[in-house]
Amino acid sequence: MTLCSDLSLETKGQRRVASVFGKLNFCIPKKSFHQSKQTIGMADGVSGESEESIAVYPGIYPRKLMPYCIGMADGVSGESEESSAIDSGIYAIKLMPCCAANRMIDVKYEAARDVNEEATSEFDNLKLVSGCFYLPKKSESRPLGQDAHFHFQTKRTIGVADGVTGRSERSVAIDSGIYARELMSNCVAKLGRKPNGAAVNPKRVLKTAHYKTVSKGSSTACVVSLNGTRLCYANVGDSGFLVFRSNRCVYTSTIKQRRFNHPYQLNNSGRRIIEFDDIADEGEFEVEAGDVVVLGTDGLLDNLFAHEIEDILEKQISCETPHMHPQQIAVAIGVAAEANSRNDLYKSPFSMAAGLAGFECVGGKYDDITVIVARIESSH
Repeated sequence: MTLCSDLSLETKGQRRVASVFGKLNFCIPKKSFHQSKQTIGMADGVSGESEESIAVYPGIYPRKLMPYCIGMADGVSGESEESSAIDSGIYAIKLMPCCAANRMIDVKYEAARDVNEEATSEFDNLKLVSGCFYLPKKSESRPLGQDAHFHFQTKRTIGVADGVTGRSERSVAIDSGIYARELMSNCVAKLGRKPNGAAVNPKRVLKTAHYKTVSKGSSTACVVSLNGTRLCYANVGDSGFLVFRSNRCVYTSTIKQRRFNHPYQLNNSGRRIIEFDDIADEGEFEVEAGDVVVLGTDGLLDNLFAHEIEDILEKQISCETPHMHPQQIAVAIGVAAEANSRNDLYKSPFSMAAGLAGFECVGGKYDDITVIVARIESSH
């Protein structure tokens, strides 16, 4: 099915018109997409032109299409009548504000300002090919969950954030998922201003995004970038990543927390810039073609051990399927983590950490689960 701009939608009995530039390739099961919050679908922004001929990032359009669906949106570049460049990324981000895809910013487009930039020789050998999986826990008050993430493949950078539940001074519950989503969006905006091929400093990207995030709330965050043969990262809190070589874990990032289950976190308090350098952990790890990076929030890391992810990689990446797409691997890992989170008898990483801290805890930890799998490949 192909839908174009000026698409009319019916949501909760009210007719709405999508007032954004662009066109849309739309794929969804036979059931009406506005009938159930459990519908799974996909939306793909198609290149188009605005009345002012500005290059359009239609990804914003798809996010308004499926307000109660779990889906995906991919913005595609276009031009307006005056051939002025439009950041269509804004278009995609606004497309599905009430669906799970709202916290996935899958930036595969090449911004107009980057077209004439030449990649540096440092990046000629390796690239990141990534896919993601997100499953928010069921919550009527926070249907989108509190995790957020992005994968910006042309910048070889991925990131996750996990909003931390809190309350305002008036004891009003704060949805920190809004903070986490804005934080990740600001990371993408920062990356979008860099020429393709330029080295990315994850700590600087996260620090700038943190400074520009104004929503109430707080969040952990981890941003990882491939610079040549170095995997560089910045991490705040208990999100993190693992690197696998030949399906064996060769590196695990460290978590940053004040004490058990109290991770360091970013927020918009007056001391946020002063504290950032103290709580942000940064580092790098030498990688090679064939390595697999698994990045996730604590919903993943609290419910799967490294050896369990090794077993999944063994099954997913076999002689018969050596080029299994990272998206499929991310789904397999995420589904396994979700199953463990609901198992009351499972000796999880979270329950073991609780025991070491002097607490009695058995079973997995039910939480939002975000997984990004990035395979490092030769650019040639």
